[in-house]
Amino acid sequence: MVDQGTKSLLEYGIPDTTTGLLSSIVRPPVTAQHFELKPHFIQFISNDSFAGTPHDCPVSHINSFLEKCDTMKMNGVTDDAIRLRLFPFSLRDRAREWLRDEGISSFDTWDKLVKAFLVKFLGQEKTARLRNELSTFRQSDDKSLYEAWRRFKRLQRQCPHHGIPKWILMQTFYNGMTHEFRIYIDVASRGSLLTKNPTEAKELVEKMAANDNYHPGGRHTVKKGGKLDVDALTMLTSSVQALTSRFDKFQAGTSTSPLEVCQLCNVQGHIAPDYPQNMSEMSIEQANALYSSNPKNPFDPYSNSYNKGWKQHPNFSYKNTQAQ
Repeated sequence: MVDQGTKSLLEYGIPDTTTGLLSSIVRPPVTAQHFELKPHFIQFISNDSFAGTPHDCPVSHINSFLEKCDTMKMNGVTDDAIRLRLFPFSLRDRAREWLRDEGISSFDTWDKLVKAFLVKFLGQEKTARLRNELSTFRQSDDKSLYEAWRRFKRLQRQCPHHGIPKWILMQTFYNGMTHEFRIYIDVASRGSLLTKNPTEAKELVEKMAANDNYHPGGRHTVKKGGKLDVDALTMLTSSVQALTSRFDKFQAGTSTSPLEVCQLCNVQGHIAPDYPQNMSEMSIEQANALYSSNPKNPFDPYSNSYNKGWKQHPNFSYKNTQAQ
């Protein structure tokens, strides 16, 4: 350090500390002779950086960071020495600025750094919000048991200090499911899930969720109405209305008394007694009426109204009557 008595005015405006002493992290010494953090490993840490936004999960970031650091082990190098050196590379934006503003040499151990990090990005307000989401869990947009159980466990992981007992957690999950899913769970538990202890209930739901995951979209899904469902219902309703209308018309037609059919000419609108017993006694008016009721020749064997019984009728003779 230069003697302050001999320093120039220009030197007073320049910091005389070496690079790195302004960091909030104190890097533990390393006794290994050949210790180097490879650039590709630093890039590996930076690929999953934490920005500190409200949607980022600090707990998940710490877990992911520790998993990566545990892949590196060197003789003579402690875990704190590796973690404290690499942790700044896992932060960016707001989170990186926070680490710089914590003060010089604030963290000389990994535990101190993690605690300060969680206090900053998982404070009281965010903790209260996560705890409330966990205690009021409802199956809303989850399409399967697997997705619902996965979201419920994610809420616990995001707030490991929620302080909710295990038995209340299982009750909350069970009560938060829909009625159909509760029936499904009760059938699998051979009675009711509430009759089991917390450990048994959790193991049962874990197995059911894992089995449900093997089927795309889950075997037991929550069906939602959409455009196709509405169109199908509309078509079905229209078809039922059309059938009902036809049935009503059919009943209205059959309710009226049907026209009587003549036994002689097989034509509706009159009966056999209306004809004279002797065709020779039929007047011209009667003949015209008969013809008008059956435009086709009633005696035509190729006609639809031809009756074979007329052939043997006493009033219909095919013999020559001129001699008589």
